[in-house]
Amino acid sequence: IVTGCMGVEEGNIRKVHPSVLAVTGPQQYEQVVNAVHDAVPPRQDHNPLIDLVPPQGIKLTPRHYAYLKISEGCNHSCSFCIIPSMRGKLVSRPVGDVLDEAQRLVKAGVKELLVISQDTSAYGVDVKYRTGFWNGAPVKTRMTELCEALSTLGVWVRLHYVYPYPHVDELIPLMAAGKILPYLDIPFQHASPKVLKAMKRPAFEDKTLARIKNWREICPDLIIRSTFIVGFP
Repeated sequence: IVTGCMGVEEGNIRKVHPSVLAVTGPQQYEQVVNAVHDAVPPRQDHNPLIDLVPPQGIKLTPRHYAYLKISEGCNHSCSFCIIPSMRGKLVSRPVGDVLDEAQRLVKAGVKELLVISQDTSAYGVDVKYRTGFWNGAPVKTRMTELCEALSTLGVWVRLHYVYPYPHVDELIPLMAAGKILPYLDIPFQHASPKVLKAMKRPAFEDKTLARIKNWREICPDLIIRSTFIVGFP
């Protein structure tokens, strides 16, 4: 079964791999399950009202860590990226739902939460950072407030796919205080302003280096992981 972003190109996939059982797009969970049941019919004694999925969901990672997805889609139009055309514009999950899921995962034994999305630092932009509720308390649908709340769960919190928005600066003091891991996964993609402009990415090399220097002055232990594209275009 082929699923995920490339699943929307079914014709092309079947040309190359004609023997696949099924091709589904992103978020098409029911189609994946139906394809599995077509190939391997479920037991007749299976009762969906009794055989419930555990509260923390089905994890595909080792027991000690789990991915925590906070949004879907992206509002950017980077010239090299196909994600917006396949997954659409940014749609943030309600902050209460995200924190409830995180709490369930921690209760199930997870020790590290890997916060992910296509554009993690844009969390809440689409809903204008509206205030939600978790455990009866108000929490803004915003990256900084989400991290503050996650830090109360007593586990490692690691941020992935962080676009370098200005408000990312607010996360560094949380790292320095030990509330979340001093780790940022930021896909800078390139260093040349000319190439970055062609990519439709922020093209401020000096400002980026100055920000990183400032981050490390606040949090000397900060680790930055990045990805870069060579040979563009």
